[in-house]
Amino acid sequence: PYTLLYIIYMQTPHIRTLCLCLLLFIGIGMQAQKDEHARRILDRTAAILEAKGGVEITFLLRTDGVQGSTQGSIALKGNKFHLETPSTITWFDGTTQWSYLVDNQEVNVSTPTPEELQHINPYAFINLYKQGYLYRSGPTKRHKDKSVEEIILNAESPRQEIQSVTLLVNAVTAEPLSIKITDSNKNTTDIEVVALKKALNLPDERFIFDTKKYPEAEIIDLR
Repeated sequence: PYTLLYIIYMQTPHIRTLCLCLLLFIGIGMQAQKDEHARRILDRTAAILEAKGGVEITFLLRTDGVQGSTQGSIALKGNKFHLETPSTITWFDGTTQWSYLVDNQEVNVSTPTPEELQHINPYAFINLYKQGYLYRSGPTKRHKDKSVEEIILNAESPRQEIQSVTLLVNAVTAEPLSIKITDSNKNTTDIEVVALKKALNLPDERFIFDTKKYPEAEIIDLR
């Protein structure tokens, strides 16, 4: 049977990796760290992303073997999220997920199980850390004229899809600035945060697929 994880993995490789790395990033601050300094930084970053009213991040994504970059955005509020890229738009309202494939004009609808949410939901993806990562903080450096803290994560097992992550966060505000991911095939993905809007009051409707806005879409119910 089709599962939510299957839907994600049917996307293009860079979009699939984007989902994984964004969700991984958001879960960082909630798992015990090997490095106390890294943990304090990541706790501050996680608190920003977990703001009650929601946050919205605009980003640029670059992957190995692909010229140029892809721009997208992700809105987060509680256990809800809305991820948008040129090829895919995804809504999750805490219970139901809608994944709209732009080129095919079709929407896959599913109700993820708790196990499936471990792979895609920003707040359930924390289980990735339970599988084992080593954490350490790197030296303070400069990034686009800003002082940044570098956090490096390495998987303890070669079976992890994401093998290493390098995070750069603003040394003063702890806001995320960039993420570099290396997967088990040694492919790398770079995400550059273009803008981060905080203290928002995002409506719940933002995380629900609106059929009126996509009247031509074919709806495929996988529930």
